[in-house]
Amino acid sequence: MKKAAKVLFWIGILAALTTSAFAETRTISWDPVTTYTDGTPIDAGKTVTYSAYWTTDAGLSLASLRTLGTSLATTSTTFDPTVQGMTRGGTVYFTAKAVLNTGEESALSPAYAWVVPVVTPPPPPPAVLTGIAVSGPSSVNEGATGTYTATGTWDNGTTTAISPTWSENSTYASISSGGVLTASAVTANQTVTVTATYGGRTGTMSMTIVNAAAVLSSIAVSGPSSVNEGATGTYTATGTWDNGTTTAISPTWSENSTYASISTGGVLTAATVTANQTVTVTASYGGRTGTMIVTVVDVAGAAPAAPRNIDIAGPMSSVAAPSGSTEIYRLNWEQVTTNWDGTPIDPVRTVRYTAYWTDDPALSAGSLHPLASLISGTALDFNPSSNQMAKNQVVYLTVRAILDTGDESPLSASLTWRVENAGPVPPAKGKIIKK
Repeated sequence: MKKAAKVLFWIGILAALTTSAFAETRTISWDPVTTYTDGTPIDAGKTVTYSAYWTTDAGLSLASLRTLGTSLATTSTTFDPTVQGMTRGGTVYFTAKAVLNTGEESALSPAYAWVVPVVTPPPPPPAVLTGIAVSGPSSVNEGATGTYTATGTWDNGTTTAISPTWSENSTYASISSGGVLTASAVTANQTVTVTATYGGRTGTMSMTIVNAAAVLSSIAVSGPSSVNEGATGTYTATGTWDNGTTTAISPTWSENSTYASISTGGVLTAATVTANQTVTVTASYGGRTGTMIVTVVDVAGAAPAAPRNIDIAGPMSSVAAPSGSTEIYRLNWEQVTTNWDGTPIDPVRTVRYTAYWTDDPALSAGSLHPLASLISGTALDFNPSSNQMAKNQVVYLTVRAILDTGDESPLSASLTWRVENAGPVPPAKGKIIKK
């Protein structure tokens, strides 16, 4: 009898196939055996089959061998590592033998080492959104807010918070992109549907805007803390209600000082002051009051400049009097257009003038005699006699500018003038001289 068939030569692990259930198959193959161990061809008419094994023992001990297949007519066999019990990531060894139909067998082939690959299951398909639930307060008071959230339910049974597009179906409310609903004022309860839209799905929730009779808790007054004399400041009032809301209100306005007055619209007008003055502005509404302390400011530099270029003309006319006719004279001066510091007078201000005469060149206050008070023009006609000026008396004329705020200028530089006189005396002691 001839020697046994020659041992096999491995070609290797040829292919892998992964099924939808994560099963994996591999095919191991080898060269066909066609000769005996002495190199002579196997006799015609004899057939060769194969038996294949695997083991974790590199020494291929018979006790460790596990069968992949027997009586294999082909030079390959397919196996599933998991079904075979191969440890993923571990090393296994393959071997095989050839068997003739006469019963002759080859020795085991040399071990073929293979690291069993680790299989990562494919990711699950993306979940599909099946519904949206909206959560939040079932009612919101008028003028207040409520926050709404949305939860998505998926076809894999999970639920997650989502950030949908928010909308509502009413003119009595508005909802922000973050789900904050703001309720408008209503005269009766109103039903609003809040809608969350996401991933082609929508979820809704009905809520009620409640007509709440809010009670005024307090009033806050706002406006400038100070107003210059002669100027104005506008004040407003805000009511705070017991439902936590705040609204602008139109109160009854008042103040406690002679240095200011306030209109029904909250416009405070400051009077002229000689020093800063404190005023309390009060807003009254719904049985509540709110106050604010305001300072009326004495503005430095508001006094007008003194009139300049005082002059006198005349006599302009004569006036009959019991003691004889007297003359009318005209005092004039330049218009005052600036404050004492050189700044222009506010165009809305009015300038008037008061003219004086005195026999004191120092223009002492106690010596001043008014010729006219608070006149609008820059000229004054006067009768010296009716103003108690003695004829031929030397007097000093001066003028002061006064704003409609009450601020006064210094006295102008004085004009020295000798009061009208009677002229030279008539000739006396007439006589004829003989040549």
